Amino acid sequence: MASPDPRALDRAAELIRAAARPVVIAGGQCAAEDAPWLRALAEALPAPVLTTSPAKEALPETHPLALGILMGSEHDDAVLGLADLIVTFGLDPMELNPRRWPYPALVVCLARTPHSGFPVTPLVEVVGDLALILEELAPRLKGQTQADWDMWELDRLKKAGNL
Repeated sequence: MASPDPRALDRAAELIRAAARPVVIAGGQCAAEDAPWLRALAEALPAPVLTTSPAKEALPETHPLALGILMGSEHDDAVLGLADLIVTFGLDPMELNPRRWPYPALVVCLARTPHSGFPVTPLVEVVGDLALILEELAPRLKGQTQADWDMWELDRLKKAGNL
C-alpha cells in the first residue's frame, strides 16, 4: 500500500489541532491490528468514539471514550451535534445511513480506500494503511491542545443510555 500523501496528513493534522470537540467514528476497515492505534488516537485527543456495527470491537465498551454504535439516530446527535470535527477512522461510506448528513462539523477521513463522498464529503482524506497514517500523523499533532469535552457529561450520557 502506498504511503499517505504528506500534504493530506499536514492538512488533517492542522484541522485536528484546531478542533476543540473532535469525535472519532471507527468503521469496518478498522481491523483488529488497528484497534491499538484507534485507542491511542482517541486518548491523545481525547475524543469520544462511536463505531459502526462491523467495528464494535475496535474499542472496548468499558473504555471511557467508547460511546457505542453509530445508529444514525437522535442518540448520536447528543455528541455529533456538539462536535466541531469528525474524524472517520476506517469508515466505509456504505456503513452510513444513506440519509442526509445532518452534522455541521468538518470531516477528516482516514481510510484504507478512497471515500466516495456519500452521504458526506470529507474536507480532507488521507488514504493508506491505518497504522501508517496514524504513525505519520502523530508527530504532526505535537502542540495540539486537549479537547474540550466534559468527560463527566459523556459518561453520564453513556450510563443513561442516551448514547
